[in-house]
Amino acid sequence: MARRVTKYTYVGKQPKDLPEDIRRAAKKALDTVAPVMDREFTVQIQSKEWGWPKETKRKNGSTAGVIRDIVDLGDLLRSQTDSRIKEFTHRFVWDVQYSSVVHNGANLKQGGNYPGRPWTQTAERVVNPQKRLSDIMRRELDG
Repeated sequence: MARRVTKYTYVGKQPKDLPEDIRRAAKKALDTVAPVMDREFTVQIQSKEWGWPKETKRKNGSTAGVIRDIVDLGDLLRSQTDSRIKEFTHRFVWDVQYSSVVHNGANLKQGGNYPGRPWTQTAERVVNPQKRLSDIMRRELDG
């Protein structure tokens, strides 16, 4: 009886294929995570968790307590934009004059201060974009 040999050859990803696969996976990951970050920034601006030293009357006529959202007339919220500025870079901008003061806080010349309400840092903690990006890329590259 003739000898029969069973052969199995697996040819995996070749080094020449990896750069394009990585590019595709990174693009998909960023395209997936950027809108999640955009939504979470909005959620954080609207969330009633930001401390303020006293109750105040807002420009919109409402009274805001010591724990409040960051929305008064909504200009900061409406100014939020997200744009792709490079193939793998998204930029989020809040284009109102006072956005930096609201986010970072400020010390006034007269001695008072505005506490910072860093909604971007809170959104980053909630979303954890680095982990999400890594997970999506891993899934894409694993096939």
